[in-house]
Amino acid sequence: MANTDAAVVVETLGPLTPAVQAGLDALVLQSGWNQTPQDWAIFSREGTVCVVRDAQARIIASGAVLPHGPQVAWISMILVAPDFRGRGLGRAVFLHCLALVKAGGRTACLDATPDGQRIYSQFGFAPVYGLTRWQRAARPQAVPAARSQQLPDAQALAALDAQALGAPRHALLADFLARPDAACVRSSEGFAIVRRGRIAHQIGPLLALNEAGAAELMKRAVQDLAGPVFIDVPDERALLARQLHDAGFTPQRSFMRMVLGDQPLQGQTHFIHAIAGPEFG
Repeated sequence: MANTDAAVVVETLGPLTPAVQAGLDALVLQSGWNQTPQDWAIFSREGTVCVVRDAQARIIASGAVLPHGPQVAWISMILVAPDFRGRGLGRAVFLHCLALVKAGGRTACLDATPDGQRIYSQFGFAPVYGLTRWQRAARPQAVPAARSQQLPDAQALAALDAQALGAPRHALLADFLARPDAACVRSSEGFAIVRRGRIAHQIGPLLALNEAGAAELMKRAVQDLAGPVFIDVPDERALLARQLHDAGFTPQRSFMRMVLGDQPLQGQTHFIHAIAGPEFG
């Protein structure tokens, strides 16, 4: 354990037990977020999950650190139970996560909400580019959702992903593709991964050599999805935004990609047309 705030003890978890998993899932539910038990599992297996407990040992706040290779780590999942907000728990968990990243010698990155951006900027995080979450409501299913194509090996996608982000994350892509409800749409221009979230399918990462290729991949990725859909798109993608609007998507919320310090990620961001999600980068 580490005491990061005078009145708040932040615990670094080991392997997730069923009771801990239930507590983490409850935080996601209370916050209206889209993460699943599989998402918590990848944080625990490949990174670190931190929590704060109340006097009855119930989990009331969380945070996660997910390394992407030896140089970069993502901070995310800063959640606080509604009855305990405004007491500094989120700040304490964030500072604990930040200390873990620094101790590992990595650059800290995150995707912040507007409120979070104001907080994280106080700790030296600089904005990189804005993102918009587009959402589409559920609709009748016109064709079967099962995809006939065989999912590719994650290694086949990892090189373009690492080139785009500026950090390798083969384990994350492998985890996405191993999920029983995952799909991957590919073309000569790039690829898009689709996975099921708690309340909506998430499209991302969507990587392509150009925006026209990305728009075609998006169209193919969404065509057999009957349920709600989320996709988080850099704000500079005007063509993709128009196509999303025409396909029935509406903007839901904004994020800002941020990096600690003045050294930007060494990726080719023009390949990124939708991120994996603000929790993953």
